[in-house]
Amino acid sequence: MLRKPPFRWSRLMMSKEQQADAIPQSGKPNAREGIKPASFTHHTCHDDFHRDCAHLAIECEAEVSVQIKRMYLDFIAREYATTHPEVQVLSETSKSQTGSGYVPWKKDKAFSLRWYLSLRGETKPRASSSVIGKEVIYRYDWAFGISLAGGFYWDWMKELPTEGALAIHLVLRPEPIEEAPEAFPVSAILSTLHPSRNTKSIWDYALPMAPRTAAEMAKTGATVVPALEFLSSGLMLGSNVLESYTGDQKNWFLYQFFDEKQGCPVVEWRINKKVLVEYGPLLRGSLFLSFHSPAPGAGVVQILLRPQIRYCETDDLSYIIPTDSIAADAQVILEVRPRVGKGSNA
Repeated sequence: MLRKPPFRWSRLMMSKEQQADAIPQSGKPNAREGIKPASFTHHTCHDDFHRDCAHLAIECEAEVSVQIKRMYLDFIAREYATTHPEVQVLSETSKSQTGSGYVPWKKDKAFSLRWYLSLRGETKPRASSSVIGKEVIYRYDWAFGISLAGGFYWDWMKELPTEGALAIHLVLRPEPIEEAPEAFPVSAILSTLHPSRNTKSIWDYALPMAPRTAAEMAKTGATVVPALEFLSSGLMLGSNVLESYTGDQKNWFLYQFFDEKQGCPVVEWRINKKVLVEYGPLLRGSLFLSFHSPAPGAGVVQILLRPQIRYCETDDLSYIIPTDSIAADAQVILEVRPRVGKGSNA
């Protein structure tokens, strides 16, 4: 059943004769009918329309507040194969620069490298409800790339240890610690593009099976690549999720711990050398988070990207961390302020 439209719209749809009958010659509203003059009604509708549009625009702006932070980082590492490597940052900027101070590679003694860091995500997410099944999950994407710097060539990949060559950290730091929102990791992935040096693309796997219909193709894809159903949701459009194992060979794994210096939780991707060799020195990953906030405006969660590289064979925790040598305001970091609103009950 169609509902009767609001009075102000009904009033506008009247004919001129109906409007004239409804309004006395004095121009005052008819006391019995409660009808206002047409000009006044039209003005009210016009104002309501623009007010509703402005409100909608504000809501849309609040819903979408994605930020991207990037950095090019040039640095020198000395005594890099020991348990106490020394790091000197030459430049950190949003644009790649070539400066002075670079050193040529000398085995186990010194090298120069350039890193690329990127972090993307929603900075005003909606806080999740405590009701089961009402979690609101947001995705945060990082990218990390390695290249040569200063014009000095050396095979930086060859000297990496087989296991744990890289460690990529997303530091989840609440500010202030006493009352800030809490970020709860839900899932995390490492994404790659196929085909790589030694792997086939999804179509190379699927085409020999010759699916006859689109429905069969969807089933085939989910069979060939178990993660395809997950990918089709749009979470990782255009990429493939790299499995932690290929055959009996470990590619990477996840690790969570409490950082004693930062005083907060950390999610770590520990990545083996073969991933760089197979897929290239530009890696991407995603962390899926839900947020719980005790009250509106309670604080922020700072998400910090902290990549690390290791050349020490004798200690699997002796990583080189160039970002520890730069100022806090120069870090690749997102300040996330969850919104507590209708439907949220943190």
